[in-house]
Amino acid sequence: MKCITISGPAGHGKDTLANKLKAIIESKGKRVFIIHYADYLKMVATQVYNWDGRKNEVGRDILQKLGDRMRAQDEMYLINELINIINLVRDDFDIVLIPDARFPREIECLRNIGRTISIHITRVDYKSNLTTEQNNHKTERALDNYSYDYDILTSTDKEISEIDTIIEDILK
Repeated sequence: MKCITISGPAGHGKDTLANKLKAIIESKGKRVFIIHYADYLKMVATQVYNWDGRKNEVGRDILQKLGDRMRAQDEMYLINELINIINLVRDDFDIVLIPDARFPREIECLRNIGRTISIHITRVDYKSNLTTEQNNHKTERALDNYSYDYDILTSTDKEISEIDTIIEDILK
């Protein structure tokens, strides 16, 4: 199974890119699914802390602090949850897209599963709605100096010029 990670600042189009890649790759006959490291985190936030799903200042704060507590308990907490699900369904899919890798180990651990391609996306015309504290949180900064396979700079209404090259690489 091939693993494609997508990283980037909050609100810069990681899920949008994942959905676009999924549609294109599926049109080429490949079986693709999208999963997030934060899926389990969001489930706990919703069921235990009554998080309403909004990523406003309060919602972002809940997610960052709960994620910190999970990683303090076990650095691999969310990673192991995601890998368990991938291993459960690996025979049913060719490619997994993970549009919320936020730490180097979240990318590197996938190399044990299969070929891994890392993508970073930055929407240059986007003004963040994060507080200074949230923007400086380790989930927003841990990959600042990471060396990605693809580093995409885009704008809100601009097509991603690298998309064909990325698709070609994924389908190799």
